[in-house]
Amino acid sequence: MLIFRAEFIPPWVRTYGAVVLAAGVAVNLISSFSLYVQALTIPGMKASFQLSYTEAFVLIASMSLSRVVAGLAAGVLASRYGGRWLVIWSMFGSAVGMGLLGWSPNYWFALASMIAVGITSGSGLTPMMGMLPPWFRVSDRGVVAGIAAAGGSLAIVVTGLVIPPLDRAFGDAAWRYIWYLLAAASVVVGLLCMATIRDATQPPPTPTSPTPRSSHRPRRSGPTNWPMQVYTNPYVWLITAMACCSGFIQGVLTSSFGAYIGVEHEVPVATVGVLFMVIGWLSIASGIIPGALSDRMGRGMAFGGSFLIQACGHALFWLVPDISTFIVASILTGLVMRATYTLCAASAGDYVPVYMAPAAFGLMGMGAGIGSTVSPVIAGPIADATGTLQWAFAMAAVVALTGAALGFYLHMKGRPGQAPDFRPQTRNGTGDSAQS
Repeated sequence: MLIFRAEFIPPWVRTYGAVVLAAGVAVNLISSFSLYVQALTIPGMKASFQLSYTEAFVLIASMSLSRVVAGLAAGVLASRYGGRWLVIWSMFGSAVGMGLLGWSPNYWFALASMIAVGITSGSGLTPMMGMLPPWFRVSDRGVVAGIAAAGGSLAIVVTGLVIPPLDRAFGDAAWRYIWYLLAAASVVVGLLCMATIRDATQPPPTPTSPTPRSSHRPRRSGPTNWPMQVYTNPYVWLITAMACCSGFIQGVLTSSFGAYIGVEHEVPVATVGVLFMVIGWLSIASGIIPGALSDRMGRGMAFGGSFLIQACGHALFWLVPDISTFIVASILTGLVMRATYTLCAASAGDYVPVYMAPAAFGLMGMGAGIGSTVSPVIAGPIADATGTLQWAFAMAAVVALTGAALGFYLHMKGRPGQAPDFRPQTRNGTGDSAQS
């Protein structure tokens, strides 16, 4: 038993960092619902409001764009003032936005509600992921980010389980009840965060063991170069470009998966739900495994490999639109569904001082949001003009190859000097909380 503990149980499991991680999983779950649920609810919303593909995809793009702006601003604010209350209030705000979205009487009210959900969910997810790095060592951050990202994967699984029965029971109105359920769940997560999470604080220097100057975290109100130390870092921008590629790919999947397979190729809704659930189950490990590999072989190699797999999956959707191919493509997609998100979260504290991780992750989130906003805006008009969403998956495959090239370029550039590995203060004030 002692061998098992020493070999397989990481030390951080017995620290407060594990509590923060559990809250991170829950916040990822709720925030990801607002993205992934659209893949299977857009057909119902399209039918309820008699929308074209372009109008339907504008709904998705509006949420993505609002998440971009909110995530970027929240990351900067969390780096300076802490993220606890941003996370808490975002959960309650999301509940209000989701409830209003479910009640929407017309397209314009739904559009406004989509924007509200995007703002509230985006302002919570970025600070939550940025709160993780200070509680863990650099060598653990890939795995930890993957575990947090698994909450988003669970959202896909639950979506695949819940939506088909609701669709059978309520038809085109099922999407309303889905948003009502998400609103209730968001309230629960908000209460959980209020009871458990807190911000990391700077460990004070002690006379007996002075801390080197380079390893002090500047006070949140002190650094005059905040947040330019993040915004002028070329490595952060390179990862942001890969996040943009990933967002483009995710935007195609979430906006086009249900309509492409279920409507264009007449696959039953239940089967589409099963395929989406397969992606979800596989994606639970899709962040943990790449994250763990990145801790050992470097972030760039992990980025590049995951993008290559995404390119293969979307090329199959594009080139061979058949049910058997859809199964294979869904499996490939699920294997790396959350990889880029995890690797961005793990990288956020690698190239800047770790207390600036929320700002770095916010910038990466901006890249992902831009990609997810642009892709449906492009795919919708093309689908209306050609009568098929097939070309959306072709674009996703090309963008995935671009992301792979950027990942391998990051690996070739090598890793710069590691930013100081600041560790937060514990309740006993020793400053060795993450691993004591």
